[in-house]
Amino acid sequence: MRIAALLLLIAVTTAPPAQAQTPSARGAFFRSLVLPGWGHHYAHGGQWGRSGATFALADIGMALGATSAEWRRGSAVETYRTLATGQAGADIAGKDRTFFLRLATYRSSDEYLDVSLRNRAWDSIDYVSDPSFQWEWETEQDFLEYRELREESESLRRRRTILVASLVANRLIAGLSAARSARRGGTSGTLSARVIADSAQPGLAFRVGF
Repeated sequence: MRIAALLLLIAVTTAPPAQAQTPSARGAFFRSLVLPGWGHHYAHGGQWGRSGATFALADIGMALGATSAEWRRGSAVETYRTLATGQAGADIAGKDRTFFLRLATYRSSDEYLDVSLRNRAWDSIDYVSDPSFQWEWETEQDFLEYRELREESESLRRRRTILVASLVANRLIAGLSAARSARRGGTSGTLSARVIADSAQPGLAFRVGF
């Protein structure tokens, strides 16, 4: 999708204009949703300007950061899964996030069971009754390496989530900024944006009107 948008941008910027057209706020906004900065390029008559270049470069930087974080997270996950299988004798097939968390917390399933009994966590005792949910780290070094890799993967997952959210926010802010620039160019109509907190359903709703 990003490649298609770039090809479309090149086609738009290289094609000779048939006639001068007044940019619309709506057109500027939705172009920015596709590629931040494109809306400014459109609103400014083919000139990127400082704002357009800033939004575009920020988008590229965050996209590269999110891609890098996801690649590194995948590598860390693959490494700690291999470590769990080879050095802890764990059966990782079909296991959820809780299982891998417990491998990073307890050195063996026996230790987990002992802690559960001492804490009278009766509902947790049956978790390791199945042999496929049992494990034991061969060395302390293996256990610590696994835990470090898993913590790294969680940190990278959070970073990726933040960057993806920032990419969305960058598009919305770029869209509003480009739409204002288009309105200053002479378009008629109104531009409004509202962030609504819904008490019935947790979350935020973002509405834009032209």
